[in-house]
Amino acid sequence: MCGRYTLTSSDQRRLGSRFQLELGKETPGLGRFNVAPTQEVLTVNTDLGTGERLAVAARWGLVPFWARDLKAGYKMINARNDRLMESKAYGPLVKKSKNRCLIPADGFYEWLKAENPKQPRQPVRFTVDGGEPFAFAGLTVSREWEGDPLTSCTIITTEANDVVSRVHDRMPVILPGEDAEQAWLTGELTAEEAVSLCVPLDPDRMEAKPANPVLNKVGGAKEGPDFLVPPEDSD
Repeated sequence: MCGRYTLTSSDQRRLGSRFQLELGKETPGLGRFNVAPTQEVLTVNTDLGTGERLAVAARWGLVPFWARDLKAGYKMINARNDRLMESKAYGPLVKKSKNRCLIPADGFYEWLKAENPKQPRQPVRFTVDGGEPFAFAGLTVSREWEGDPLTSCTIITTEANDVVSRVHDRMPVILPGEDAEQAWLTGELTAEEAVSLCVPLDPDRMEAKPANPVLNKVGGAKEGPDFLVPPEDSD
């Protein structure tokens, strides 16, 4: 699964160049060290008319059209790759390019249980290519909520590779490069071809490091670079 992630860079020009879109001062989710479900995040979509990429703010946790409560999103922060086609929520979305999105990140967390139950769980941060930005494969949907437009999203997960499996048996789908990212967004893929992209990333490209347990509690401390290292390493 993926329940927290990072997009630590606030460099709009760098991220805009990486994901081929225009970013502004109001772009959500930049400079984040502990992105959590229900928060507003950055997604990348494509204008079907022009082919231009768009930066779209979305609530993390899919809120399908039949949901009558935003709490539905808590259960839909992740979508399993092996159940996409059979899901009444995700199946129709993966078939349409307008509902497939990129979710930019530069790391994600999973947790190890402490041997001493009185001690906090130990978060582990996973990065790609030495900390470079990458894209999760995501699904997105827009609807009306209490008279206002609401866009929400979910991150697709797959079985863990050899790096992540030491901590958890699932991991987010990280698209391996810009060609795969473009393929995920394009309308030329069949649903089956889109699902075939949802596989574990090459473990040789990934690294895992312990992070600071202070991030276990969302909003418990001001986010910053100290979240990325254990307290004994940040002195």
